[in-house]
Amino acid sequence: MNQHTLLFFGPLRDEFGVSEMVIEMPENCDVGHLLVHLDIDSNLVKVAVNGAIVPVSTKLPMDSEIALLPPVSGG
Repeated sequence: MNQHTLLFFGPLRDEFGVSEMVIEMPENCDVGHLLVHLDIDSNLVKVAVNGAIVPVSTKLPMDSEIALLPPVSGG
């Protein structure tokens, strides 16, 4: 199992009740598996791993920082 630090922004921070958490995921896990585990629709967020926006097929490197970024809206 690998540990990852998750960073939540916007409505996801409200939904999870925290801005940051540590989660363990199996080795060779990808971003898509993480989103399924968290019950987050991959079409509704962008994911940054260690500071770079990545596709859901990206394998999670050991001990990574993962930012979950909901769409931005404004007026």
